[in-house]
Amino acid sequence: MFSKEMPLLPPDREALKILKDFLPPRIFDAHLHLFDASFTPRLRERLDPALPFCWERYEREMGELLNFPSILQGNFFVDPDPAQKEPEMMKKADRFLIEQLEKAPQSTAEILVSPEESPEQIEARLRHPRIKGLKCYHLLADRPNTAQADIWEYLPESAWEVAEKRGLAITLHLVKDAALSDPENLRYIREKSRQYPNAVLILAHAARAFASWTGVEAVEKLANAENVWFDFAAVCESPAMLRILQKIDRKRILWGSDYPICRARDKVVSLADGFLWMYQNQLSCISPQSPVKNWLIAIENLMAVRQAALLADWNEDAVEDLFYGNARALFF
Repeated sequence: MFSKEMPLLPPDREALKILKDFLPPRIFDAHLHLFDASFTPRLRERLDPALPFCWERYEREMGELLNFPSILQGNFFVDPDPAQKEPEMMKKADRFLIEQLEKAPQSTAEILVSPEESPEQIEARLRHPRIKGLKCYHLLADRPNTAQADIWEYLPESAWEVAEKRGLAITLHLVKDAALSDPENLRYIREKSRQYPNAVLILAHAARAFASWTGVEAVEKLANAENVWFDFAAVCESPAMLRILQKIDRKRILWGSDYPICRARDKVVSLADGFLWMYQNQLSCISPQSPVKNWLIAIENLMAVRQAALLADWNEDAVEDLFYGNARALFF
């Protein structure tokens, strides 16, 4: 079941010993999902209604993974589901987010926006002072194959207008095979970041550089776009993150877990000109005589972030900004 709690295994604990000296004492997770079965029909059969992904559960499941930080805060969204384009489902999702904000007084949230919403409709949903951003997702695009959608198909102009007016963040998960290296994606980002300078665009998953070349080759073209930020959620290889550390102002980079996906025992890797999600059952077949150690995605990600920071010669202050200071500065 999707909501089953995933225990830490001995290989995980070995990795956590390595990460202990890398992780700072304060962490602001800039990319995590909280939700329940009432407004996510896409996942309903895999969810246990008695175990919603709530803030208390996040703290319990992520605390040990993050070396029991003295401060643990986050910026969260619901799990995006096409059903949330319906007004009643959207209301349920918004109510859930506000309930979680009340349980996490130093955290923030972003509401999921639908491509059909007007600026007035979006603004009417900003009913809590710590709703600091807007989340868009390709599954809400009106086309059969949303994995090849243009950004404008799922990130409406109305969202940009509200973000510009209110100084909000927009978290964008790029699609198309080439992600940031897709010419139309890159053109759109550069154009909109100039058109709406008071809005902050966060390119999730290192600009979705699961195929690492897509970030390595394109990220420096956004070096001067001061309102374009990056988060490192769920990326399990270091090259694209290293390139971001080298080419982008360090104050515009955030760490995120992509909870609860990060609690799965999988890994995403570059493969040819694309990428592949390798799942636990596939990893166990690689070498039956000598089983492969497979960490949780959260650990794969943190080890890759650590490797990128070491290669970039980042000091403790820079690492603390990545995990805490930059998010606090952005959202507060």
